[in-house]
Amino acid sequence: MKHKVERASDNTWFVRIIHWFFQKCSALMCYCPWTCILLTTILTLVLALKIPFTRMQNDISDFTPFGAKSRVELEKYRQFFNNHGEPKAIYAFITSKIGDNMLGISQLNDTVHVLDKISRDFYLKTSNGPKNFEEYCSGFCLLNEPVRHFYNGMLISGQHGTDFSHLDLGYPITTVLGTKLFMDPNFFGVKVATENHKIESVADGNIRLFGDNMKQEPNNIREVSLVVLQFRSELGDEVKAEDLRNYEHEILDYIHDEYQSAHINVYILTDSYITEEIVRAGLTLLPFLVIGFIIMAVFSSITFVISAHYLKQLNIYKVVLAVMACVCPFMACGASLGAMFYAGFRFGSILCVTPFLVLAIGVDDSYLMVNAWQRITCHRRKYGRIESVHKELKHRITEMFIETGPSITITTITNALAFGIGATTPAAEIQLFSIGNALAVTTDFVFTITFYGALMAVVGKYEITKELETLKTLPGAETPSETSSAGSDTSSEPEDCKFRRAIAKICKFLTNTWVCSIVLGLLAVYWYICIIGTVNIKSELSPNKLFLEESNIVKVIFKQRKTHIIPYYSACWILVENPGDINDKSQRAKLEDLVQSFESLPSANGRYSTKFWLRDYEDFLKQSEDIDLPMEEEDEELAIEFSVNGSQVVTPSQPFGNGNELRQFLEWPEFSFWKGFVQINESTYQMSKFLVTTAYHGSELVDWSNRAKLLNEWRAVADQEKYRSLNVTVYEEDAKFLDLIETMSPVAIQSALWTFASMFLVAALFISHPPTLFVATFSILSTSLGVFGIMSWWGADLDPIMMSATVMSIGFSVDIPSHVSYHFYQTAKDTTDIRRRLQMTIEAVGFPIFEASLSTSLCVMSLFFVDLNMAQIFAKCMLLVVVIGMIHGMLVMPVIFSLLDTVPKKFAPKFKNQHLSSTVTVVTVIT
Repeated sequence: MKHKVERASDNTWFVRIIHWFFQKCSALMCYCPWTCILLTTILTLVLALKIPFTRMQNDISDFTPFGAKSRVELEKYRQFFNNHGEPKAIYAFITSKIGDNMLGISQLNDTVHVLDKISRDFYLKTSNGPKNFEEYCSGFCLLNEPVRHFYNGMLISGQHGTDFSHLDLGYPITTVLGTKLFMDPNFFGVKVATENHKIESVADGNIRLFGDNMKQEPNNIREVSLVVLQFRSELGDEVKAEDLRNYEHEILDYIHDEYQSAHINVYILTDSYITEEIVRAGLTLLPFLVIGFIIMAVFSSITFVISAHYLKQLNIYKVVLAVMACVCPFMACGASLGAMFYAGFRFGSILCVTPFLVLAIGVDDSYLMVNAWQRITCHRRKYGRIESVHKELKHRITEMFIETGPSITITTITNALAFGIGATTPAAEIQLFSIGNALAVTTDFVFTITFYGALMAVVGKYEITKELETLKTLPGAETPSETSSAGSDTSSEPEDCKFRRAIAKICKFLTNTWVCSIVLGLLAVYWYICIIGTVNIKSELSPNKLFLEESNIVKVIFKQRKTHIIPYYSACWILVENPGDINDKSQRAKLEDLVQSFESLPSANGRYSTKFWLRDYEDFLKQSEDIDLPMEEEDEELAIEFSVNGSQVVTPSQPFGNGNELRQFLEWPEFSFWKGFVQINESTYQMSKFLVTTAYHGSELVDWSNRAKLLNEWRAVADQEKYRSLNVTVYEEDAKFLDLIETMSPVAIQSALWTFASMFLVAALFISHPPTLFVATFSILSTSLGVFGIMSWWGADLDPIMMSATVMSIGFSVDIPSHVSYHFYQTAKDTTDIRRRLQMTIEAVGFPIFEASLSTSLCVMSLFFVDLNMAQIFAKCMLLVVVIGMIHGMLVMPVIFSLLDTVPKKFAPKFKNQHLSSTVTVVTVIT
């Protein structure tokens, strides 16, 4: 048997290539279907085997754009610790079980117990043997000592009262036995008594309680809502990453599972815990993936059985086709993700969304193929005689592929392009998500042909064999037609069919002038609402969207951080990489001026919150000059009290001077903790780099966009011309997120424009008729705008997850308009009557679109039961794409096609002639 294909004169060159390609594929599927099925299955198993053995890896900084300033700042911050190792931190968040106030002997006693437990009883495996925190810590070992001293002060006040001359339990400075302690890095949610005997919150942005001219009231502290213990250290090559994770896990497991207290709640936060919670959030999608698959498989089976029964083609293999229509996308997803992991891509939790997306796309193609097969079968059965099973199978498979091939191809190309453009965004996590989806969509296209197409050939052979056995009992059966096409399939069916009569009535209703006017009016309102929502969408983000709502990180830590830390103590790290000669007073004055510039910003806490080694060094130099005494007095013990955090009464241990002042300063016990803030040239012992920390406050800082503005204020100070020689850089732990706020809007707009332009060009490859192309493009734009605008009204912010969903939505919005417009375009060969053309189009794609839309909606509905923002954002977007796309495909597009048919007479002849010359593929069977 030989197949000759006569192509339409007005088909684009690309469509003709698609027809040729699918002809070859149909011949292959009919010749060796089981071989194609087996090879596809083996390939899937080999590639997917990599997935369960690939560890899920996440880093919340992967959402940060590659060119963001925060990446440069983070790298410089890390380089500062090269001599000591990578900076790591374990945080303990402690709240009271009895009310909200931690100012109680019992609460502080248990807090100190936790401090001692973590510092002394847990050992980190190093190359030099196991060490506890007190042993391996080098630069930031005394950060928690103010809490211990404050507790001791509480004990003293209980015995001697607060009138004891050497005791002042205040905020921000507490004095215990002459030792000054800065409490702001550890105490949060603080309320203090002021001069007018009012109780004020430190977070009130319009009040500066502790300015340079404001006196701190004695024992002013009245309430502390949160105590934070920080275990900071610098770890080098002597510690393996796995050993560090195990160490953090031991602490985490003990505190969360074993530690019990009647007075306090303790929550631990570490880098490894954050990563594990993100992974856990991603893994929670897997059960719902199974649920979604079952829902879609059951729904597909029901719809396949109903349609087959209606067309008198029901057999058990229809259920097999229904189930395998859902299995094929999973196979494609497993193969593509496995190939990525073999190639070295990491397994990010965001990839757990990919199977849902691919399932939604893949079943749409399968529904189109099965629907086309059943209509072709109806037409072929009318002739009642089959000469050869093989010839008939090849004829039907070829016709099915040629009818549906362009639609399947256009949706695959557009979706792959949409995700491909998403892969160009400057954020690693979005790139990973886009690359994974693009590969999965492309693989699904291949598997739809090689696996599902081959399976249809096997089932089709069974059906044709049964038909042949039946037709042998009908001696009057006719010879199969020499020609058939998608158009003749539908036109050969009885005109009085109830189904077709119902569609005809619908088309008559849609082409009514009043109906068209109402639809256009509603469309204008829809556009107005969506444009308002799109314009007003807010660029905002929050890391808690990456975690489950039930996670302690969200429920407790982030909540406490937002309520009690950010408004009270938003820390800024200032890195000076070229401090110059600190022995020069003018240079020291310049450094002091730099720090004062940061302290002068409107929301700055002030001088008290600044940790600046130079100020203690200046006191050291001044006080040391006073003890440069004659020889006969050198043996006398002289007390020196420095205004340093944690300073004590000391005596000099060695003669001062000889150019070694800086060395003596850093070796002094009370100042040794400054070694963590400075970097010294070991050969010359000159200052090469140093860190300064200061803090800011304000209730408005809970809004991330306001924090982004504050970060830019810091950068503006650091970039001032007068400080350029100092090479100043600021560092904020959340800068990797804050930098996203300014870049998200332009990146999202740029990606959307490029994606939309690509969609138009791809559609033009398949549809050469300008009015039809216009309708398709308009529907894609309208659907995408609707998704974005309604998501804004739904409460979504423009964040990295929403950016990914936006790219996905634009790609998905092409599916239904492309199917409708392409099939409408092809109906021009049979008639120029607009109602008849709409009827033929709906008969061809109406049921598959409805079937795919409803099944996809049911599948993604399961994601609404996951307490994960990422899952719900994608579920909402997919649901909106499906609903809005179906409304456009079945209502808006027919109305616009009807309006275009009523254009002025001067355009009508051209429009008519162009369509009268249209013909679609005609398959002639020549024996």
